[in-house]
Amino acid sequence: MPDSAMARAASELMRETQTRLMFDAALRTFVFASLLGHSRELHYDPELLYISALFLRIGVTPLYGHSQQRFEVDSADAAAQFLRGYGRSGADIAQVWDAIALHTTPGIPHYKAALTALLAAAVETDLLGTHCQAFCPGVLALVLSAFPREPGFKLKFLHTLATGQLHRPKSTQGTINADVLSFHDHRINAGGFCERLLMSTWPY
Repeated sequence: MPDSAMARAASELMRETQTRLMFDAALRTFVFASLLGHSRELHYDPELLYISALFLRIGVTPLYGHSQQRFEVDSADAAAQFLRGYGRSGADIAQVWDAIALHTTPGIPHYKAALTALLAAAVETDLLGTHCQAFCPGVLALVLSAFPREPGFKLKFLHTLATGQLHRPKSTQGTINADVLSFHDHRINAGGFCERLLMSTWPY
């Protein structure tokens, strides 16, 4: 894990603003992204990847209870503001903004720069068990031991995503988040994100 002053400040901020369930999910996402980056021999800034993973879902916290933007945009904006406070370059901030804003947009991230591609792939790994073939035997058990998915993770995760967006349903149109709100209203879309998450062989 990055241990710079900026990384430590981001960790502390996320512990204060997110539930343990979401914080551990962010840490798993960072680890999976790092492992995928190593297996694909991609070059990226580990510190920027860490910030991207931690700020990934701050947009669904009560801090944004009145926002009408997509939660991914709120999360990306928050990360950008944080990075500006540490004097990071415009290019660095743009990388992180894209990575966070596009992580739920299917079909685009893997064509983008390493940070964006890795973050999206790591989210798929953490939630759906995708890309696991890239890891050495035993790695998944180690990651899940260090940052466990608590019992009932899948339903708790979907509930957190939904409650962070119920006040802005129009912002979810055309994204997986529309499926999340449908599931929250007890309407499941066959083949949609929620069904894929719940039917995945990942625990809980």
